Amino acid sequence: MIFERKRTVCRLSGPPSGPAPGPSDSIPPPAPGGYGPSFYPPGYYPPPQPPKKSNAALIIVIVVVVVVLVSVVLAAVLYLLTSALIEPPNPPPMVVFGAVQETVGNATIPIASSSRELSPSSLQVRLSADTSGSSRGMPPPNGSVVLIAGGRTLRVFWLDQDNDQVFGTGDAFRVTGDSAPLPYSTMFRFDLMTSSGAIISGMTWTTGPRVMGVNIAISGDGTNWSLLITSTPTGLTTSAVKLTITTSANLTALGPIAFSALTSGSWSTNHAQFVGTGGTTIVVGDRLLISTTTYPSGYSVQIADSQGVLYAHALG
Repeated sequence: MIFERKRTVCRLSGPPSGPAPGPSDSIPPPAPGGYGPSFYPPGYYPPPQPPKKSNAALIIVIVVVVVVLVSVVLAAVLYLLTSALIEPPNPPPMVVFGAVQETVGNATIPIASSSRELSPSSLQVRLSADTSGSSRGMPPPNGSVVLIAGGRTLRVFWLDQDNDQVFGTGDAFRVTGDSAPLPYSTMFRFDLMTSSGAIISGMTWTTGPRVMGVNIAISGDGTNWSLLITSTPTGLTTSAVKLTITTSANLTALGPIAFSALTSGSWSTNHAQFVGTGGTTIVVGDRLLISTTTYPSGYSVQIADSQGVLYAHALG
């Protein structure tokens, strides 16, 4: 009985239920799911894998190109923004006047240079005399406008020298009285301005003094006083200028009488003669001959016109 129980125990405690021993180099079957263990049998090597390609160089090139392009675009934008501030799109014109030329009581102002040709509709002129004046639009080509300056009526002409209807280098302005010479010993100011009133260029000048230079001498034979005109305002005429002779007691001995009436034919009446070389205009080098017998030393002469005395001096 005891023996049978031991046999049962022995039968129940038989060999282990694992796989039978086999060769040591056998390959175990694959695990459930189809994948075996991650090892290879002895003597087996997997084929070499090709090296992975590197994109580092290409990335560097792309970065450099992007940085350069961004820099160029930013520089262009900055230039466009700043250039508009540094240089205005339409800079103001630059006009340079030449020296004022006075002829026959009028003043001519040449245009020495102009940065560009200008439309007359964009310009205006201003004229002042003794600090008071007025302005007007640009005169028409080779025409004039009337301005009031210093209480006088004056005219400004635009001399369009090349007749192209636009203002530019080579043109000129002429300033005159209204059918009369400019007043003497007067300071004038002329300005060329834009239509909005901004001054483009200006010129100031003073007309010559209204005096006549005379040199008194006695003729070679001693019979006449010779009054030689050494300087004179421009534009004086023999009909407008008159001679007056007074005694030492300030009494009128002759005149006032116009130079044009002092002829050789009237010598016996006036005992004075005007000897001119400029026709009806008085010029430097003209003379007055006055009798020393009729008008002895101590008498005085006066030369004047409607605007005032030009010369006054005693004979002798």
